Amino acid sequence: MIDEGRLYKALGERIRSQREGVAGSRKKLTQAELAQEVGLERTSITNIERGNQKVPLHVLYRICDALQVPVEAILPPLPDITTSAASPSLDSLLEAQAHDVPPLVKQKLAALLGNTGDSDERRN
Repeated sequence: MIDEGRLYKALGERIRSQREGVAGSRKKLTQAELAQEVGLERTSITNIERGNQKVPLHVLYRICDALQVPVEAILPPLPDITTSAASPSLDSLLEAQAHDVPPLVKQKLAALLGNTGDSDERRN
C-alpha cells in the first residue's frame, strides 16, 4: 500500500536535491527562484520540499521543467513509499475503534507494533 506521507516526503526531498544541484552539474536555484519560475509562493516550495503540501500533477510538471529534469527523476521508487500490508499501522487499528483510546494505550500499542513515529502518538 502506498503511504502518502512517505510519498510526499520522498518527492519533496528529490525536488530539493535537484533544486540544489546535488544530482547534476546544473546551476543551483533558490526556493524563491524556483517558485517564481513555477508560479508559486516560496512558502509553497518550502512546504512541498518538506512533504507538507501535496503537489498537483500540473505543478509537478512545471517544477520538472524549471529544474530541467524528467518527471521520472523526481518520482520516488515504489519500494520507498509503500508499507507492508502485513503490519497494520496504529492509525488503521485505532480508526476501527468506535471510542477514544487513552494516550498511554496508544503508546503501548505503538511500541508493540513498532510504530514509534506515529503522528497521533506525537500529538498526545
